[in-house]
Amino acid sequence: MRFSIITPSRCNSEWLRLCVASAADQGVDLEHIVQDAQSDDGTLDWLLQDARVKAFVEADGGMYDAINRGLRRATGDILAYLNCDEQYLPGALAAVQEFFLHHPEVEVLFADFVVVDARGEYLCHRKVQVPLRHHLWVSHLPAFSCGMFFRRHLVHDEGLYFNARLRIVGDGDWVLRLLHRGTRMAVLRRFTSVFTVREVNLGLGEQ
Repeated sequence: MRFSIITPSRCNSEWLRLCVASAADQGVDLEHIVQDAQSDDGTLDWLLQDARVKAFVEADGGMYDAINRGLRRATGDILAYLNCDEQYLPGALAAVQEFFLHHPEVEVLFADFVVVDARGEYLCHRKVQVPLRHHLWVSHLPAFSCGMFFRRHLVHDEGLYFNARLRIVGDGDWVLRLLHRGTRMAVLRRFTSVFTVREVNLGLGEQ
C-alpha cells in the first residue's frame, strides 16, 4: 500500500521543512507531492533539491486548487493532504495503513490530533468522530485535514475533488458531499498529527 501526501505551499519555508521531515520519517511507502505557488521567500532554494519530495512550482487558484493539482498527480492507494504548518507524529501512517488493510470497506478515515501554537507549545488535543451532516453545516471542524485519509478511487475514479472556489472551508464542503454520497467512514482512535494554530489558518491573515 502506497501513500500520496499533498502539501500546498506558498512562502512557508521553515514550516514546510518540518512538514517534509515528518512525512519522510514515517517508514512507509509514500510520495510527498509539494504544490508550490511560486514562493519567493527562499523556499525554492532548497525545495527543488530535496529528494524526499516531488515538487511542482506553478501558479494556482488558491489552496484547494493546489491540492487538486497534487491529487491529480498522485499515484498512491491512500491519499491525504498536509498543510505546511502541520506534521505527522511518529508511526502515524503505519497505523493508518494497518487500519485500511484490515478494513477494506472503509473509504475515509479520520484520526485524532494534537493542537499547538506557533511556538510548538501544547494547547489541546482533539478526539474526532465520524462527521455528522447537520454538525458540518455549522462547523467544518470534524474535517481537520491533518487527520484525514482517503482511498484513491474517490478522486481518481469518481472525480470527488475539492471545490477550488472556496477559501478555508473546502474540506468541510468535501466531507458534506461524501456524506451525501453515502461514503463509508471510520475513526482511528490514535493521535496521528499536529495542527498548528496561526492567524493564517484561522482565516485572519494571508498565507
